[in-house]
Amino acid sequence: MTSLLIALGLFLSALGAHVLIWRVRIPKRQTRTLVLVFTLLPPLAWGAVSVLGATHASWYPPPADMPGIGLFYAGAACCYLITYAGIEEASPSLLIIRALEAAAEKGCTRDELAALVTEERFVEPRIRALKDQHIIAGTPTGNRLTPHGLRVARVASLLAKCFRINEGG
Repeated sequence: MTSLLIALGLFLSALGAHVLIWRVRIPKRQTRTLVLVFTLLPPLAWGAVSVLGATHASWYPPPADMPGIGLFYAGAACCYLITYAGIEEASPSLLIIRALEAAAEKGCTRDELAALVTEERFVEPRIRALKDQHIIAGTPTGNRLTPHGLRVARVASLLAKCFRINEGG
C-alpha cells in the first residue's frame, strides 16, 4: 500500500508542478515542458529524500518495490501526457460539446456547428505546432516531413495498423 501511495504522490506532485508552472506562465513548448516536468520529478524527489536521509525511514519502500512504483508512475504520466496533448489545442469535438451546452434546450443547427470548425481555428494551429516540433518543414511547394517527422509518421502508421485504425472511418 505504501508503494502505491508513493507512486500516486509522485504523480500528483508532477501534476501540481504542471499546474503551478502554467499558472505562472504558459510555456511556448507546452508538450516538451510537460514531458520534462514528468521526467525530472522522480529523480528530484529521490534526491530530496536521499539528502534528507529519509531512505532509512520506516515508510520508505524496499528496493523490490521500485520497479512497480516506476511502472505505475510511468503509466499514469504517459496517460496524462496523451490526454493533455489531446486537449492542449481546442478539439472540434470539445468545441461542439461546449456550443451545445451553451445553447441548452435551443440546440444548434448543423450550419452553426460547422461555422465553429474552421481552418484558421484547427488546421493552422496544428501546422504551426508540427513545425515548432520539427515534424514538418515548409518548402516553396508546401510542407514536407522532416527526418524526425518521418520517424513519427512511421510509428503512427505502425500503431494504426496494430489497432486497426482506419483513417477513412
